[in-house]
Amino acid sequence: MSSPNGKSETLVSKPGQLIAFPLKSSDGALEYISPSSLKLYLTCSLKFYFKKVLQLPEPSSPALIFGKAVHAALQAFWLARWREGDASADTIVQAFKDALTHMATSEGVTLKDGELDKLTVKGESLIQAYLASDHAKSEGKPVGVEVKLEEHFPELPSPVLGYVDLVKPGNVVVDFKTCASTPNLDLEAFQHSLQLTAYQLLVEEAAGSRVTARELVFLVKTKEPKVIVHSLPPASEADIARFWAMAEHAVKGIYEESWVPQPGMHCAWCAFRSQCSQWAGGLS
Repeated sequence: MSSPNGKSETLVSKPGQLIAFPLKSSDGALEYISPSSLKLYLTCSLKFYFKKVLQLPEPSSPALIFGKAVHAALQAFWLARWREGDASADTIVQAFKDALTHMATSEGVTLKDGELDKLTVKGESLIQAYLASDHAKSEGKPVGVEVKLEEHFPELPSPVLGYVDLVKPGNVVVDFKTCASTPNLDLEAFQHSLQLTAYQLLVEEAAGSRVTARELVFLVKTKEPKVIVHSLPPASEADIARFWAMAEHAVKGIYEESWVPQPGMHCAWCAFRSQCSQWAGGLS
């Protein structure tokens, strides 16, 4: 559809109103929007531009590949539970080792002498702690593991895409997190509310039934590894309204190509600080 100024628009209907998003991004309309992309834009729109539009390379790190390898092991465990396959500790630990070795090579991470061995020992200990936890021993076949869900919602012009780590019986949405120290659970729940609400909406749309609970499961890399399960109720109507308001703001900014730096604590681990420091009000 064309607007009075001749530019294309995507029209999104909401009760009692019609919202027009101008298709003005450098790549045209967004193919999809993910919870992580929404959070990235809201955290720093200029970083979104560097990462998602320009697709500048972002270096990996030992901590990052460690977390991915732990995630791969958890996925292997729950897939085995789902398929009634081999979920033994030896098999799951080996899945972690294989993933860690592969990513250390494929992602070009520079490791110090002996660092891979240290990461392997730490990961094995962490995986063993999870397998011994009540969460791993919970009964029932999972509804889904590493579920890719993509749904169109009337609130946004692009579909929402999400990968849900685990859906337990009763449509319990589970997201795994690896961290270095004991988390502040209330703060973590607040920081990940956008993601968890999106996952709830996606699961409910796909399943046709309500999510009964949500869980953040933390695997803590302390000397004595810990597994902390933070159980949360389903998102309320106020939580869902908050999600859509934040998502609409982010998508509108992306469509209108609004990219500005938003300095904060996140700058400490941003890979694009050099590019950001050269920003002076434009992108040319």
